[in-house]
Amino acid sequence: MFVPPFLFCSEKWLLLFFVFNGVSLFTSAQTPADNQCVGNGILPGVIKVLNPVGCAPHQIIDTQSPTGLTNVRYIFDYKGGDPSGYTSTTDASFNYTKAGSYVVMKLSENAQGQPQRACTTITVQDPTPPEFTVVPCPDGNVTLTITNHDIPQYEEYVIEWGDGNASIINRLNLSAPHQYANFETKSVTVQGKHKTSNCGGKTTRTISLNVATVPAKITKLEILDATTGELTISNPNQFELTLYRQNGLTTFQNTGIVVRSEEEKVKITVDTNRIFCYKFRPTENCIASLESNILCTTFLKVVPSSTYNTINIAPYIYPAEITKRTVTKNNALWWAPTQTVWSKDDPEAQCGEQACYRLQLSTKDGEILSNEICVNPPAALCASLAGVFVPDAFTPNGDGINDVFEIKTEAEGESEIFIYDRWGNIIFETTPNVRYWNGKLNGQPAPNGPYFYKVIVSDKVGRSFIKRGTVALLR
Repeated sequence: MFVPPFLFCSEKWLLLFFVFNGVSLFTSAQTPADNQCVGNGILPGVIKVLNPVGCAPHQIIDTQSPTGLTNVRYIFDYKGGDPSGYTSTTDASFNYTKAGSYVVMKLSENAQGQPQRACTTITVQDPTPPEFTVVPCPDGNVTLTITNHDIPQYEEYVIEWGDGNASIINRLNLSAPHQYANFETKSVTVQGKHKTSNCGGKTTRTISLNVATVPAKITKLEILDATTGELTISNPNQFELTLYRQNGLTTFQNTGIVVRSEEEKVKITVDTNRIFCYKFRPTENCIASLESNILCTTFLKVVPSSTYNTINIAPYIYPAEITKRTVTKNNALWWAPTQTVWSKDDPEAQCGEQACYRLQLSTKDGEILSNEICVNPPAALCASLAGVFVPDAFTPNGDGINDVFEIKTEAEGESEIFIYDRWGNIIFETTPNVRYWNGKLNGQPAPNGPYFYKVIVSDKVGRSFIKRGTVALLR
């Protein structure tokens, strides 16, 4: 049938035009697979949505009066196939909470009981608020850059600079310059806008123009394993920063790693045989001199022996920066090295108990965690020599019975005894001429009570046996 061109302007023919084409003109590419909006002898119906495009949450309503229709129902997310497989509702309105493209199908019967259908497409746009950075220069010029355009993909952004001026930028140029007349703190607002619906999210941030007081800081450098470390960066103004690395005392080199977030973690490659130092520098030329602090890697080495572990630390490349040094053992404070003492022995290992050591350095702005080294206890702690007897008490009262604390062993070798007071101080140790403790301290009888001991017994083939415990001195 020929339809005069002027009739396409009437609502009746316009709606029929939509129905016979299956979907609305807004998103004709969104036609569902196995589309059953029309065909199969089903009569075309009519559906009319005034706002088919909007930002989530977006509510729609069919404003077409159901006069002469019965059994009117809706499928608000039709994806194709037989409509009878969908759950329908008689409610003519629906609220879409997620961005996306949706096909609405309206099912009904006319006065003669014949089924009819109508479909239209609803576009729900992403209202995610814009994220942006503002880089201030010392002369009052700033550059604003949108950093999350890939998520909502707005066609344009409206910028209110906080001084009575505004700018509009589009998705082809996501940065805008601005000149402030003074250096007072500004409240900058950016609203994203989808052109079809004119809706979008809005973000407001307070911007400090005093760039000299807000440099970025590396708050933590942590060695994760033999080849990997991690930097934690605090970037309060969300400047675009580039990571630079120094190998030893050479010049800093650009790593190509860029960060923009207020707080961010960056993985780095490390080498336990080399010292690397790191800093961040703003990418924007006008504030390139506003660099972060410098943190350098540090490493710890553990040298196990047959009876104890030796812990060695290396001097920090910038010693004046260090405010505190600590070494932990199994996550508890064990040693506080000084600037001149770089090694310490740990004789307190226990059989069956692994010891894990880690060095932590503190600076004014950040902390550095070395690699963690775990070692098994010296084999001597777990060796078992037959015929070794260590008494748990002795009575130095001069009666000739059990008057001394000594080791009785069948092993043909050497034995050593160390006695400690309650504060861990050595108060007695054997010598080649004195092989037992007589219960005296500085020539005077020691007080009754428990005393800590460590005994080391070696057999003739070089195996060692170590035991720690307490012995009671009774008079």
